[in-house]
Amino acid sequence: MDAVLLLNKPAGMTSFAAVRRCRSLLQEKKAGHTGTLDPNATGLMIVLLGRYTKLAPYCISNHKHYIASFSFGKETDTQDIWGNVLQEDIPQPVSDAQLQSACLPFLGDILQVPPMYSAIKINGQKLVDLARKGREVERKARPVHISSLAVTKKGDNLYQMDAVVSSGTYIRTLIQDYCHALGQIGTMTSLQRVSIENVNLSQAADFDCLEKGIVSPRMVIDPMWLQVDGNPYEKEIRCGKPLALDVPSSTIVLCSHDDVLAAYEKKEDGLYHCQRGLF
Repeated sequence: MDAVLLLNKPAGMTSFAAVRRCRSLLQEKKAGHTGTLDPNATGLMIVLLGRYTKLAPYCISNHKHYIASFSFGKETDTQDIWGNVLQEDIPQPVSDAQLQSACLPFLGDILQVPPMYSAIKINGQKLVDLARKGREVERKARPVHISSLAVTKKGDNLYQMDAVVSSGTYIRTLIQDYCHALGQIGTMTSLQRVSIENVNLSQAADFDCLEKGIVSPRMVIDPMWLQVDGNPYEKEIRCGKPLALDVPSSTIVLCSHDDVLAAYEKKEDGLYHCQRGLF
């Protein structure tokens, strides 16, 4: 089955297991996804099936919108409530004005040190595997972008963070750093991904009705790849030939109706060359 599926992943399941279940339910051997969600997180995943697994490098990955909850007074090794407690402290009261002013330094381009409990590899080893062995290694801070950030109080020592971030941003790390900015310690208690660019959770399906989450592959193409009508050049595209085009982007995806044919890139000779066939 060749399809692009928007899945509402439940809690308690790894992203790999979620894709495996989709593959089994839809009886498709080839499947992948465009971005991992922590096992205890819920929400939107883009699952690629069949030949559309080739789309992965060209899919939307930024402006990921998350809703997370957290509380002050506790810090764990995983930066969420499912980890081992490292330290505890008495939560201090904060005003709404303090909650909002503490968001400001995190807006825009910032550097973030990835957590040990992550799938990032250093010298060929996943950080999470080292963390489970009780080892901690130095991690370099990585650039991430925070498009919007707001925090509101939801109950007695319960707060909600609403964040739109770039790919590769760890919300649990953002929460821990945010708490430190307020002179406190804290930990994430829940996480939900509600949208990625132009697709959102309302369009996603649960496991019991996966077909309802199938969308046009054109919906998940990254905006940096301009979508161009490929029908006049379909023969050349299928042969991988260069194209002479007058379009306002050096990176394009050639499409035919609701399908995608190929990714092309403009080279020094002024022609667009096939980077990858997607048919």
